[in-house]
Amino acid sequence: MLTYTGKCHCGQTEWEVVTDDKIEGHILCHCSACKKLSGGEYTLNIVVPKDQCKLTKGELKEYVYKGDSGNEVICYYCPNCTTHPWHHQKVQGEKFVVRSGLLEGADSFGVFGEVYGKERWSFQPGVAKDLA
Repeated sequence: MLTYTGKCHCGQTEWEVVTDDKIEGHILCHCSACKKLSGGEYTLNIVVPKDQCKLTKGELKEYVYKGDSGNEVICYYCPNCTTHPWHHQKVQGEKFVVRSGLLEGADSFGVFGEVYGKERWSFQPGVAKDLA
């Protein structure tokens, strides 16, 4: 088991994510919700069981919206700077989508794949296999 730590921009919230193995790489998500929430062309993510994510400092607020499946997506964020450490897509059961770009060592993870490639902006080249 490996433990990765993360913290928000203002330092008010911190968290840990435990994985069975070393993180193989980020999953880049090009969906419109991720773009609007992040202000960028994609987000960097991993998917892990909810019970492997733990807040170690501060608190998180929730923002809920409907995903493409029609199910709720709960975004957890720092109440001060609005950094989003993870989301819970109800359609994924007991798993969180963790913003892996916020974890210590994120620059060494590489890219595992991409989702919502059909929504990739035209100037952005694909960099990994399309997972969905």
